[in-house]
Amino acid sequence: MAPEARDVIWGNVATPYRQLPLYEIGILGAVVILTLFFAIPVAAVQGIAKYERLRKWFPPVKAIELVPGLKSVVTGYLPSAILNGFIYIVPFAMIGLSRLGGCITRSKQDMKTCKMVFYFLVANVFFLSLLSGSLLDQIGESFSQPKYIPSRLASAVSAQADFFLTYILTNGLSGFSLEILQPGLLVWDAIKSNTWDRGRERTPYLYSLPYYRIIPFVALSTLIGIVYAVVSPMLLPFLTGYFLLGYVVFIHQIEDVYITSYETFGQYWPYIHHYIIVALVLMQITMIGLFGLKSKPSASFSTIPLLILTLIFNHYCNIRFYPTFCRLSIQVMDNLL
Repeated sequence: MAPEARDVIWGNVATPYRQLPLYEIGILGAVVILTLFFAIPVAAVQGIAKYERLRKWFPPVKAIELVPGLKSVVTGYLPSAILNGFIYIVPFAMIGLSRLGGCITRSKQDMKTCKMVFYFLVANVFFLSLLSGSLLDQIGESFSQPKYIPSRLASAVSAQADFFLTYILTNGLSGFSLEILQPGLLVWDAIKSNTWDRGRERTPYLYSLPYYRIIPFVALSTLIGIVYAVVSPMLLPFLTGYFLLGYVVFIHQIEDVYITSYETFGQYWPYIHHYIIVALVLMQITMIGLFGLKSKPSASFSTIPLLILTLIFNHYCNIRFYPTFCRLSIQVMDNLL
């Protein structure tokens, strides 16, 4: 089925078909470079979170001990706030790369960006936060002895429970507050109005729901919650509050702020299903390692069939349900016409 006229990016329609693979390779290379570049601030943030390591690297930091409560703020809240500040610009960088990729429709462009942002967050926020510190040593040992990967993952997950708890709180309070206030869009609109759009007729301050910015961050929080559901159950009440607050915020945003620039027809559901499966697989691998650390080999081996069943279930869902999202029903087509 041809896309809606409002969904088409007319500037990309004339892109030669043979050039699209070259664009894809270029975008992949740019995403890899961006991921590696962001590994530097993420590793630095984890250095701040570990006070003993920070004091070793930067002795003047001992001065924060003179102010009561300042140490807790610097090593607790500050790393998560800095991390959220850095990754706030990632979705906008990714959507810019997707536009250069020659996508013909906004819906495909947003879906592609959604996938790139999610895996960027999993790599940089989740895995790099877990492995920071002796990162290179742990990666080298994991590749030389793959059988120890689950136990190393379980040990890292247990050690970083406090950081991810703070991350969920910071992301919920600051992220949803920024979503309500939308300072970035206000600043962008002010810059346009006073520079290249000066003197032109003002366009309505209306934007569509930024799926590429919302879904990956919610999916990352879901992944953290699923992985830590057994390792650190204390995180779950905070995660529940995060989702309830997000529900209230986005109900308001969808009804009163954003406009509909294209119909999705549920095509994001396969992506969300895939993200949940990724979270389940990581949780089960973590549990295999955790049972190994607890010297419970029988429990560890009994988790392996669960991992295999999860992968089989994912394959079944792709065969059984994925075609439903690729072909619209007659009822939907009738409503469109």
